[in-house]
Amino acid sequence: MDFSKLKLELHDFLGLILPGLIAICEGWISLRGWHAFVFGIGQLGGTGLTLLLVFAFGIGHIIQELGDVTLKAIKGQRYFRGSRDRFWQTTEGEVVRDAIKKSFGHDIPSVDTAFDYCLTKLRDRFGKRDMFLATSDLCRSFVVLSALALVPAMRIAFHDPHPSPNSYTAAALLILVLVTVSLLAWRRMLRFRELSETTVFRAYLAMVNEPGA
Repeated sequence: MDFSKLKLELHDFLGLILPGLIAICEGWISLRGWHAFVFGIGQLGGTGLTLLLVFAFGIGHIIQELGDVTLKAIKGQRYFRGSRDRFWQTTEGEVVRDAIKKSFGHDIPSVDTAFDYCLTKLRDRFGKRDMFLATSDLCRSFVVLSALALVPAMRIAFHDPHPSPNSYTAAALLILVLVTVSLLAWRRMLRFRELSETTVFRAYLAMVNEPGA
């Protein structure tokens, strides 16, 4: 199997199929309850599992788009490109800009154009970017799914199998777990998004300074 094809399959799994599966499970629990969900999963055969994965792939696109639209609406349109904007204002960014000018023959003031230029020049020399981006997208989906998981969490706490004196305690614990997952996923999303952005410029510098480049 071609390595670049393998990376694409890994990105599809981390960024789309896995979030889609989690979203389906959350919806299943919300509608039918925890015990019906566990029983239904145990009854899945090969055909059912295949259809579930195909459906999860589609739902995964919706989850990713929901995360992208929501976070940009809250944080601004350039939130996910903030790391490249900050890098472009540093001394290291000036070095990259000079290297691009020397190679291209013209100055490129736009950081987005410079980023695309560096990424195009790198071609397959920075294969890890796909992994960085997939990890960031996966963590972004965890933030969204943690918020959506409040509905099945309340179902489990108050209606599955039936309300009890410990329901409020169970609900508080579940909310605590979801908030913790969301915060950790947020931190990891930002870290890997920055790696997928700024490392492109540094990898380009390494490439142009190679002997014979």
